[in-house]
Amino acid sequence: MKTKFNTRSMVLLGLLMAIVLLFSLTPIGTIPIGPLSITLNIIPIAIAGIALGPVGGLIVGTFFGLFSFLQCFGIGPLSAMGATLVEINPVMAFIQRVIPRALDGLLVGFIYNGMTKLKAKRAYYAVAGLVTSFFGLALFLSIMQFAFSHSVIGDDGKKVWVRDKVMDDLMSSGGLIWYICITVALLLFCIGYLLVSGHKLTRMQVSCAVTGFCSAFLNTLFFMSALVLLFGRDEYVKNLIDSKGNGNVLLFVVVFVGINALFEMVVSTVITTAVGSALHKAKLVEGPEEESKD
Repeated sequence: MKTKFNTRSMVLLGLLMAIVLLFSLTPIGTIPIGPLSITLNIIPIAIAGIALGPVGGLIVGTFFGLFSFLQCFGIGPLSAMGATLVEINPVMAFIQRVIPRALDGLLVGFIYNGMTKLKAKRAYYAVAGLVTSFFGLALFLSIMQFAFSHSVIGDDGKKVWVRDKVMDDLMSSGGLIWYICITVALLLFCIGYLLVSGHKLTRMQVSCAVTGFCSAFLNTLFFMSALVLLFGRDEYVKNLIDSKGNGNVLLFVVVFVGINALFEMVVSTVITTAVGSALHKAKLVEGPEEESKD
């Protein structure tokens, strides 16, 4: 499916970029929680991928990344982590803030295009099952993290959460944690497949939901991967990995993004589905072909 950048497309692109600008320069689109922030800018990226294809997603994603970098300097809501990373290495901080968002927008455009080309309804249900697996696994690990943690009063008088030894042993157990994750993922895949197929969701709804989820998921995946790859040897990030993950990168990511990522996934999935379906009904967005009877 190719996107033609006609006048209507340019107007929609300008509108989405304006939303990113509003979200980036005001507290509306950013909810700071500790060193990280919950961002709503992943939603315009998903909509751009749906309405304008990979190129539109790339443009909006890059636009978001640029303003994410500017937040490191206090332009818009200040990013505490970003400010620290800029002090360490401004060039790598620019790459870490911009490239993941640009890739996110590019890929969600391809993902939506791929979803619209699927013919069999069972393929849609299978993809929905995969999305359920990813989200449910993230939820499972977050619940495990909180279930095996307790609060203590730190040296500064503030309450902090400390993991129990059970959680640390599990995450460092090697194969055991992977077996558990695979089992949970397979179970959730079956549940997601059955739920989606039973509710007779339209292809457009499933396509938009998958695109919205992937926008949030890939944003977190690329952002954290870039953080570890580019700054993993720096004392600042090494201390974060040691303090939050006991040296375990997977545990560090789970603890660090936890509820933030889950919130973003839910909001992005729901709003993208609603907006994308509305644009399709208004004939502003191309959607999948009619559902087959298989």
